[in-house]
Amino acid sequence: MTKKKIIIFGSSGGVGKEIVKLLKKKQYDLFLFNKKNLNFCISNSKNKIHDILKKIKPDIIINASGILGTNKDDYRKIFDINLMPSWEIVKYYKKINPKKNLLIIIMGSTAYRSGRKNYILYSSSKAALHNLCQGSREYLAGKKITIKLINFGKIYTSMIKKFVRQNSPNVISPAKAALKICKIFDKGI
Repeated sequence: MTKKKIIIFGSSGGVGKEIVKLLKKKQYDLFLFNKKNLNFCISNSKNKIHDILKKIKPDIIINASGILGTNKDDYRKIFDINLMPSWEIVKYYKKINPKKNLLIIIMGSTAYRSGRKNYILYSSSKAALHNLCQGSREYLAGKKITIKLINFGKIYTSMIKKFVRQNSPNVISPAKAALKICKIFDKGI
């Protein structure tokens, strides 16, 4: 039996790193991308995403990349990291019909439905991501593609450590979030 190929964008961050830990124990071919080997803020990264998808022909794509950012941060940086990779994946598969079923899992945030005064850009990027996923299901209709958007609440990663305590109500660990993501396609984890 051929191993399933899984691409993970954001593989070195809080949840992405935990996904990698879980999946390394299983029989998958993992292809890991993070800010060290694929910088979404560089203009040629869009072409790199297409090249990666074309070369690997994955069974599963997990986009766990994200940045919190505040109102003082650069608009492009927040949207380039939080939105652009998912859009480039969708654009690629609009042109290409995968020969096998493809699962795309995108990490969103509950922030999409409630903006915060100091995080307007972050909330806006997550709202855009939410709508991108909804529209993409129609845009890619008829193809062997399933898009799952996972909107977690607070996850105790380096992005929010300075704002909440680990044992605060409604805060989950990156490991627990990773487990929920992986159980979408592997009930045995």
